[in-house]
Amino acid sequence: MKADTVQLVHIFGTDRRHVVPIFQRPYVWEEERNWAPLWSDVKSAAEEVEAEGTGETVPVDKVARTHFLGAIVLERLPVAPGRIVAMNVIDGQQRLTTLQVLIAGCWAAAKASAAHNAEVLLKMLLNNTEQLIHVEHPDERYKVWPALPDRDAFRDVFAARLPARASDEHKLVQARRYFDGELHAWMTETKNPVARADALVIAIRERLGLVEIQLEEQDDAQIIFETLNDRGTRLQAADLVKNTLFRLAEQQGNDVNALYKRYWQPLEASRWREEVTTGRIRRTRIDLLLSYWLSIHTGSEVPVERLFADFRIWLKRTTLPAAEILADLAHHGRALQRMENLQPTTATGRLLQVLDLLTTSTPIPVLLHLHAREGISEEQRSLAATAIESYLIRRMVCGLTTKDYNRLFLSILQTIRVTTDATAGEQLVQQLAGQSAPSRYWPDDDEFVASIRQPNIYRVLRGPRLRVLLGGMETALRRQKSEQQFVPAQVAKLSVEHLIPQKWSQFYPLPTDRPVEEAEAQRDNALNQLGNLTLTTTKLNSSISNGSWPTKRRELNKHAVLLITAASVLQAPASVGGDLSQAWTDVWDEERVELRTTYLAQVACQAWTSAGTS
Repeated sequence: MKADTVQLVHIFGTDRRHVVPIFQRPYVWEEERNWAPLWSDVKSAAEEVEAEGTGETVPVDKVARTHFLGAIVLERLPVAPGRIVAMNVIDGQQRLTTLQVLIAGCWAAAKASAAHNAEVLLKMLLNNTEQLIHVEHPDERYKVWPALPDRDAFRDVFAARLPARASDEHKLVQARRYFDGELHAWMTETKNPVARADALVIAIRERLGLVEIQLEEQDDAQIIFETLNDRGTRLQAADLVKNTLFRLAEQQGNDVNALYKRYWQPLEASRWREEVTTGRIRRTRIDLLLSYWLSIHTGSEVPVERLFADFRIWLKRTTLPAAEILADLAHHGRALQRMENLQPTTATGRLLQVLDLLTTSTPIPVLLHLHAREGISEEQRSLAATAIESYLIRRMVCGLTTKDYNRLFLSILQTIRVTTDATAGEQLVQQLAGQSAPSRYWPDDDEFVASIRQPNIYRVLRGPRLRVLLGGMETALRRQKSEQQFVPAQVAKLSVEHLIPQKWSQFYPLPTDRPVEEAEAQRDNALNQLGNLTLTTTKLNSSISNGSWPTKRRELNKHAVLLITAASVLQAPASVGGDLSQAWTDVWDEERVELRTTYLAQVACQAWTSAGTS
């Protein structure tokens, strides 16, 4: 490669186009970090030129000082006869694009100030010679031609008048408004705007410097791009993957413009750049998509931190052409979006909400594969999602480890990838049911019920896991008969209420038909059992928390709409009969807690079936 320190006039003062590959990321610079420091440098350089021209004493260390603006990496493109020389911008597109926006603002300021000489010279830094522009390629007049998502806004920046302000205004237009405002204030504070405009031109042409690195034939542009961008945090992994794929597509003779518009442009939508939480870490949706997609292809866990490195390894091994890879990735992107938009009353939609509440994403590559395979029926997908939810909830309640889930679900994924579409869900159920290792088995009803009946479940599960358990039972109770369904995400706004309160001594005296020590032990045993717990709103919870049973019963009757309360607290569960059923709500005591625990254990077994019945 060839590296030189050059003035800005060398970059923009000749008839040369700087073409940003369409697949590079959109324009992202902003005022505080980028535009303001750049304008400060340009203004300082211009004021130094002004001082020199007026004969003012200028410190020796500031005479003819060059303000360096960083480095750009260029690669010469093959050009047809009669066309303007073109350079591929490997690195530095944000800087070059911003400089053009700034110069456009300077040109407008010079024109408004009737600084004719400055206006002409600035125009030469913005546009290539008119006579050299091919009639069928009018955009060749621009010195910089940005990435595809930015081109319409870039044209607006050079239009006679900026478009009306919009709430979603493009950053390039915002940049132009910023520079226009700064230039206007700076030009109007001088008594001689023409001289100031002339000083500005000299500063831009001669006092702004860049390190220009031009690649030669033997240089690998992709490796250099990765070296410059993959060592820091400026680009997301998705940006590096995109650049790699489109450079490969270009080398393979594809129409990269058509590939970009068909397959990648939909992935530039704002939703894909939004950050979502997985576990305790926030990642962009596009990086998560790539991670899931690559896991499907490799059969290995692909953490986002290693995404680009693992992608490069896979790319070297695959025989798929770039166009097919892009098509497959876009297909999985559409499948993931459809999956995320499923109603939470569907099996997959409900499972996704459960996974979000439990802050785990390990089964998602499996779900994505099932939804990307168009031949797999909704019945098979639902069968798989229902089995995964039951497997996870049962193991959670039984206090079993989650440490081997990544390898387990990736193993299952590789199995169902080679099975027929007609039985994909059934194969997944068989794979889960066949696990026997302690870190992988699917608990049966006996173990599940025993864990539900443990006296300290409130402290063992806690937080979102306990709410997911209670919410899942509410869903099961409503599933067939209720006109309104209950979905997992609703538990996030609810609180767990102790029916016999944790501070019970004032209103819940111990029974007198047994020794005090025995009664206290039974009370302690009942307090944190599942049968003593229900879900309420936070406001209702705080108002009745330590209240007497008559007060609590009255308020629950007024406000409780969940069946887990209405069908097992405010009336006797279906499994309770006889005189106790009639007197069920007279008191709330250890006997009722025990009976309700038994009932809820039955409901839980129906909500999350065992391996043999899923």
